[in-house]
This record gives sequence, structure tokens and C-alpha cells, in this order.
Amino acid sequence: MASILITGGTGFIGAHLVRACLARGDRVTVLARAGSSLARLDDVRPQIALLHADFANVGSVRQALQVAKADVIFHLGATTRYVAQDDLRDAAQSLEDNLTPLVTLVAAACDVPPAVLVRSGTIAEYGDVAVPYDERLREAPRGLYAASMCAATHYLQSVRARLPFAAITARLALTYGPMQNPDFLIPRLINACREGDALTLHRPLDRRDMIHVDDVVAGLLAVADAGDVAPDLVNLGTGQAPTMAQLGREVLRACGASLALLKEKTQTTPATELIASAALARQTLGWSARITLEEGLKRTFEWTRSRATPPRRPRAAQLTQTGAA
Repeated sequence: MASILITGGTGFIGAHLVRACLARGDRVTVLARAGSSLARLDDVRPQIALLHADFANVGSVRQALQVAKADVIFHLGATTRYVAQDDLRDAAQSLEDNLTPLVTLVAAACDVPPAVLVRSGTIAEYGDVAVPYDERLREAPRGLYAASMCAATHYLQSVRARLPFAAITARLALTYGPMQNPDFLIPRLINACREGDALTLHRPLDRRDMIHVDDVVAGLLAVADAGDVAPDLVNLGTGQAPTMAQLGREVLRACGASLALLKEKTQTTPATELIASAALARQTLGWSARITLEEGLKRTFEWTRSRATPPRRPRAAQLTQTGAA
């Protein structure tokens, strides 16, 4: 049994990781900001310890780490979306959200060191470079989320040799599954199917590497178990990327909905691709994604159906899909 501390444990991926650690007998502490919603953890709340900290204050985080006495820290917290501001406040905010907490956590962990710290990154960090994305590539991120996460990756790499613990970034492909925020692509598509709405794909040719959350959790645990043997940067992806049109059809099949609901706009700009090579993860961790897109979508649909209210009667409506994660 290990002592595990998870930041971002109240979020989508974090809540699945909490359950996986509990299932294998670990002692789990979730470190969250005050006011974080615990809705995703309702059924396991009695089994975990919950601590709060100010992630801009090293002393506050250090105090939490002293209580948790973690063998492994998973740092999963991130903010993914920003509204452009003329004065670039959004740029400053992205660093405050996605870089400052990591800097604070690493500094605090130096005083209360775990054996390993695993941080979740994103394959969006690679941006405008050749696919499939390889960990050796020089990134060209698009957007503030990708840029701020990429900055955090390079920060952790730059200080790794000075740390009294192993520190690894796992760059995740676009993750989906039960409990995901309904604003994201696959939950939106599934909910539209249940309502009988048309699925209008504005960028049907774009390709995305989609990975089920259970595979991501297995990968994160494999990284932690490898410890200082793991590379400092590793992709967790499937290495495959369906077009958005293919994804739409798979969602309809998983939901048992008519393919006639799928509408495709003519794409007038070049297709974009997000595809991660998982070769390094296979070689160094013995990990690879095992859940097919078909199976993953079925699981996600069944979970949604078991918890959602019955769908209303179909109506003529559209769901706009941009191809963004």
C-alpha cells in the first residue's frame, strides 16, 4: 500500500485516478483548492483524506504535504480554456493557472519529498509539428492552454536533476469517458444523440487521438511505478486518430442512433491532426492503450444513460462541432 497525493483529484481524470488507487489498496489524499466541487468523489468521499491549499503559497502547500506524507504525488490540475483579452490578462492567467501551481508544488515537495511526482501534460503542447508526435520534437504550441502547459513541461525538465525525487510529465492524448464535463466534445455528441439532435460537424476532416480515461489512469500508474527509471517526458496516447466524421459515426453507433443524424459541412481549410506516438511508453513502461474507440464510447454511453434523465422527444436541432478538444 502506497500513500498517494493527487492534485486535481476532484476533476475528470483525477476522480478516476482516485478510484483506481483506492481499488489497489493505496491511501489517498486529494489536495484541492478551497471551494472545489467534490461531486465526482461523492461515492468515495469517506475513503479519502481531503486537504486544501493555496497553490500560490509554498508554505500552504508544504503544510499539506507534511500531513499527507505521500510516496507518490500526481499533479493533474489544469485550466484548459481562456477568453482572449486585449490587455493579455488571459496570457498572465494561463501561467497563474498552469505553471505557478507546479512551481509551488515542486518547491514544497523538496522539503517533504515523495519518491516520485507525476504531472499530466497534453499532446496539444506539440502544436504545429509533424505527426505522430514524438517526445524528441521541438514544440510549436497553439493557444494559451497549450503554451502554458508546454512551459510547465520545460520547467519540470529543467529542474529535474536538482530534485530529491523523480519527476515525470505524461503528455496525454485527448481523454474521454464517464464523468467528463458535458461541454467537451464526446459528451456533447452523446447528449445530442440521446436528445435526437442532428450532429453538425464543421471540421469533419480533422483528426484527433482519443483515449479512454481508464487507459490514461493505467498509464499514469505505470509511470509512477517506474519512478526514476521512467523518461522525464512520455506520451500516453493510442497512436491512432479518427477523423471527426469517423468519430461522429462511432458515437451514433454506440448510442444506437440513426446515422442520418450526422451532418458534415464542407471543410475549406486544411485538416489539423493531433496524434501521439506511444512507442516510448511501450518500450520503457510496458504500457499501451487497450480500450478501442468503439468499446470506450459504448462504456461512456452506458454510463451516461444510467445516470441521465430520460431524453426528450427528438426535435430539429443541431450541435456544432469545432474539432477542438
